[in-house]
Amino acid sequence: MNKPKISAATALAAGAGAVAGAVALAVLPIGAANAARLSDQQQRQAGTITIQSWVETPLTENGLTATAWQCSKISGVITDQSGGPTWQDDAQYAAPTQMTGAAATAAAGKECATTVPSGGIVLVPPPEPGQYALGNYTATPDATSPSQYTGLSSFYSQQTILGQKGTIDLTIASAYNVTGNPVDVNGVEVAPGRTGPDATFVITGGTGAYSGLQGSGTWQGDFIQPNWCYRLATVKVWYVGQ
Repeated sequence: MNKPKISAATALAAGAGAVAGAVALAVLPIGAANAARLSDQQQRQAGTITIQSWVETPLTENGLTATAWQCSKISGVITDQSGGPTWQDDAQYAAPTQMTGAAATAAAGKECATTVPSGGIVLVPPPEPGQYALGNYTATPDATSPSQYTGLSSFYSQQTILGQKGTIDLTIASAYNVTGNPVDVNGVEVAPGRTGPDATFVITGGTGAYSGLQGSGTWQGDFIQPNWCYRLATVKVWYVGQ
């Protein structure tokens, strides 16, 4: 039987088509990889983020240490969340801070559908006036007993936010008013349960999408009895090693 003959032109065209198809197949995954890399680069931009958190801090019997459990929302150049935050806007997030007593406690407990462990906290009682020669710490006479002084406790904590895209390691420090009276510090009145004017918030690293993340900023805390803390942080972030 005679086999059908294929002309040289037909063979050449077929070969060219096969090569083009192979090139197209090879280009597709490369294009997808490039798109993924571009998306990752867009997400890893330097800029400013806001971290809204409600932190549950059941204090130990001496009232100076606690394990922290939290839920958070992150916005700005990073968008993520941790735990199960329930608030839909800034007003709902801050609502418990506008209440008092049992109403505030109940409202704070509803801000997180679930909380996740994030680290520990340490409080150090305030020094006596003039106790530390290297610091310009000032204290306020107690309103009910002028011979006694009240002051801000030192607050220090290392925590990790367990986000959906990775983890963020942070260190926060502040002075905290854990007394029942307003405390004047260098002309700034700090209400009971709130952080002092120089509260710092530092991001020291991360994993996943936040590998190489660093940042520096400030935060405001508002403690609601018996063990909830409203924490609002504004942080400038950048990435190293990319």
